[in-house]
Amino acid sequence: MVATVCLPPLQGLFEGDEETSSAYVRLLPLESQAELLVRILGQMLIQAPSLEERTYVAKSINRCATNQAILELGRSHLRQLVEYFRRLNIFSSTSPFPVDRIQSDSMIAASMSHAEAEKQSLIRDNYRCMLSGAVDDRAFESLPSVQAEVIATNKSVVDTQCCHILTEHACCGHVEEIKYGDTLHNWTIAHLFGSTHKDRLAGPGIHDLRNTLTLERGIHACFTRFLIWLEPTGKSENQYALRRKNKYIYKWLPDVFEFSSTSPDLSLPDPQYLAIHAACARVVMLSGAAYYIEEFLGKADETEEDLAGCKDSGEPPYYPLRISSLVVF
Repeated sequence: MVATVCLPPLQGLFEGDEETSSAYVRLLPLESQAELLVRILGQMLIQAPSLEERTYVAKSINRCATNQAILELGRSHLRQLVEYFRRLNIFSSTSPFPVDRIQSDSMIAASMSHAEAEKQSLIRDNYRCMLSGAVDDRAFESLPSVQAEVIATNKSVVDTQCCHILTEHACCGHVEEIKYGDTLHNWTIAHLFGSTHKDRLAGPGIHDLRNTLTLERGIHACFTRFLIWLEPTGKSENQYALRRKNKYIYKWLPDVFEFSSTSPDLSLPDPQYLAIHAACARVVMLSGAAYYIEEFLGKADETEEDLAGCKDSGEPPYYPLRISSLVVF
């Protein structure tokens, strides 16, 4: 069982922000009734990456006419988090582009697909993981200059992937109603804090270089599952501190990174996107949602195995568990 953090008292929080203070005061008496749902909302207020996004969350809470409506709002956000993690499990791997397509002379092409984004990210990041520094295996095999560097410096060679900071999924917002094969609208984790970046991330925009990191496979998995995240140091532009859910996760990685691009035409990761990712990671960790989501999806996997025969009947299997089976109020 993971230790969760109780919501702190209002004193010292949100000074001068009446909208947020009012929303937070409404949450505190409800924590004993449904601690997970209320802590998700409370941590969203505390961890919001900007004043605009914090105000969005506060207004969502203040629009609730009753305490029950506030708890339903928390339940809705928990559904979204569950669906985010469920789809990570489904779409955890992507087909890599062919090694013969890694060509630096085509690096200015628009990032209109995942494969193109992966290629351009590799070029921008000098064919290596942005956190470990290990060299991409496809670049090692196909580019003589990279191969010569690896041999001369004895660098590690690994399988890298294009990691989207804000991952796009199809989601209807209600886990209980999702059917396999449904056509659903696109959604990113950023929607928890409003739609500030909706236009930039719409369609092919999700593959913009500002929304990508080149990471080796294991580090990629930890990043998308909020086991690690990046926070600005404030000391220089594009310098970030690595934060971990616990100190043993990739403990050999440096604590501070300075990102740079091989070309001014290839944009570095957007600090706003990294801030949203970091805020979501802190919300999931501090609210205790990570434990409940893991339990929920574990039970869902067991139930889906039992229901595997339903596919033969021609009836689409519905998502088998309800959030209410884990969170009762």
